Amino acid sequence: MKYQRNKFQIRVLKRLEADLPPTRWQQLILHLQTMVRQLRRKRFSTLWFHGKGIVRLVWKPFTICRLADVPVQFHVTWFIYPAGFLVWLLFDYDRPWKLYFALLILLVICISLLAHEFAHVLMARRFGIATRRVIIIPPGAVAELESALDSPNEFWIALAGPLASLLLTGIFRAGFHAFASWHKSWEFIWLYHWMRAWEFGFNLNLILAGFNLLPCFPMDGGRILRSLLAVVIGRFFPRHAGQSFVIATRIAVRFVAWPVALGMMVCVILESHDWIYLILFPLLLFVAEIEYRMRCENDGPSSDTKR
Repeated sequence: MKYQRNKFQIRVLKRLEADLPPTRWQQLILHLQTMVRQLRRKRFSTLWFHGKGIVRLVWKPFTICRLADVPVQFHVTWFIYPAGFLVWLLFDYDRPWKLYFALLILLVICISLLAHEFAHVLMARRFGIATRRVIIIPPGAVAELESALDSPNEFWIALAGPLASLLLTGIFRAGFHAFASWHKSWEFIWLYHWMRAWEFGFNLNLILAGFNLLPCFPMDGGRILRSLLAVVIGRFFPRHAGQSFVIATRIAVRFVAWPVALGMMVCVILESHDWIYLILFPLLLFVAEIEYRMRCENDGPSSDTKR
């Protein structure tokens, strides 16, 4: 009996014949199909291998589109947000409209994060700096630039993100007032949910702009502070002009970011009780220390010049 290959197997074979590896999704489907086949045959020796392969493929960020010739990628951990909304819907009786509102909220979050990051991307492009990708992760997004920044460029690139968020704040505020002015038409419940989504966009972008302007490196505010410090050190202390960026990074991390982060954590414990920040601020300090050490290794004085 001749074995008949399905369309999926034919596509994989065509890629292999063209000396191309299977795509990421094809690899994932192959792992899943093999695991199911092994479970049916009660063979468990290779399950661990295929399980690791699936986790590796799923954990890697996946590209959903390209904007301004820059790949936009989602990390699987970002789906914490839609999963949380689904759990919320399980305990709500008005599920269809709450699902509609949840989708609007997810759309507003994506638009706000992408606008903030692409403001960085476009400003960096004006200075001749390309961007590898933009990754959306909890609790925000990250634009990976292809080269390190110097002090004049970093100021404007870092400032572009909060300015874009402030611009979106005004747009969402105007949209909220426009929908609120139609309050007599609220017999259409979708208008009410749109108004709430615009209000959420206003609050979200206001928080994004304010939080990113905190002088807590590596946030945008910390980078703005570092660039200004580097300019001041280079101008008023010419002897240290070559090391101005390293010194500015040390001040921004050790003498500004640490006190700000610890103070915010104390405020969280005593006042706001937003416990997520007890994870976020230590993570920011960890990233700041890594960048400071990398800056010291790359721009610090070489070993042969040390006495």
